[in-house]
Amino acid sequence: MTDAYVRLVPLPVKVEGVTLPNEDGSFDVYINSRLSPARQQETLEHELRHIRQEHFYLDLPIERMERQADGEALNVVLHPPEGTVPCFCSETALARWLDVLCTQLGLDLTSL
Repeated sequence: MTDAYVRLVPLPVKVEGVTLPNEDGSFDVYINSRLSPARQQETLEHELRHIRQEHFYLDLPIERMERQADGEALNVVLHPPEGTVPCFCSETALARWLDVLCTQLGLDLTSL
């Protein structure tokens, strides 16, 4: 799994957690310190599902990604079986995915 740096910070009451991608492919995960320890753990798991499901490289409505992070099945394949092609909702989503993939592999996208 990609590196994720978790921080407990006081956030507005209605914000339980926020995850931000970094240029190096890692993520900063901010969890509301005002939540109970049990709710902090649930929120962390929710935010990590966003990372595992690669929501930061999809061009989908936020509502759909939130539902998927809460456990709802979403028909999006980013790592299909060999010999098949992944589908992206837009060229922007594909470009973001390629950029992160190249960063993770230490490749320069412009040289490909």
